Amino acid sequence: MRLWIDTDVGTNPDDAIAVALACTHPDVMLAGVSTVGDPDGRRAAVARDVLADMGADPALVVSAESFRPDALRNAGADALLAIGPLTNVARIVEAGSHPARLVVMGGALRRVHHRDAWREIESNFAADPNAAAFVLARVDVLLVPLDVTHRVCLDDEQRARLAARRESLGQALRSWPHAVCLHDPLALLALAGEPFFTIQSRRLDVDSSGRLIERVEGRPQRVVTDVDADAAIARLFRLLDRSRY
Repeated sequence: MRLWIDTDVGTNPDDAIAVALACTHPDVMLAGVSTVGDPDGRRAAVARDVLADMGADPALVVSAESFRPDALRNAGADALLAIGPLTNVARIVEAGSHPARLVVMGGALRRVHHRDAWREIESNFAADPNAAAFVLARVDVLLVPLDVTHRVCLDDEQRARLAARRESLGQALRSWPHAVCLHDPLALLALAGEPFFTIQSRRLDVDSSGRLIERVEGRPQRVVTDVDADAAIARLFRLLDRSRY
């Protein structure tokens, strides 16, 4: 597949890990990367560093300020991985430029304990609830929610191994004070059709705070409801040991 990634890379290292995986997965050809929530271009600079470190073309990155929805069509993207607030994705959908395959890391179907606090609202959806509601109401997505991803985290030994793999990932991992949970890498692996996910159909809405709400009626969406954590982590390391470029 020719994949476009829309990301808020540059804080939590899971975005950088997902971008790196896209550079090594045998079923993915990276068509472009756009940043969201990036007024000063810092996130785009991080994305370019990751691509360069992986041997991919940093020119594939488009900053939030320069992004145009028709970029996906122009790049021939047939899949979109959304791993940040859905601000850009809503623009893409509104313009009719979205590819048929869209995977979103966002939302939470249930209350979860994450980063030493109970959370009912996931940060990507909280950052732009209107965009999240717009996208889920208008197009088919595969949703990878926080209540699944927060259960797949690296232990200290795995974190050290990953930091030693690539310099760009090492920088991101060393600067992150929390546990490294594989939120966005799981979304990439789900998009690629890896076999260790359980997927169900749910009818969902998003309220004005970004909270996911299950409805009796409405548009059904495919949602990841479970994952084999050990298999996902093992697959991540196998992929990052590959070198395509």
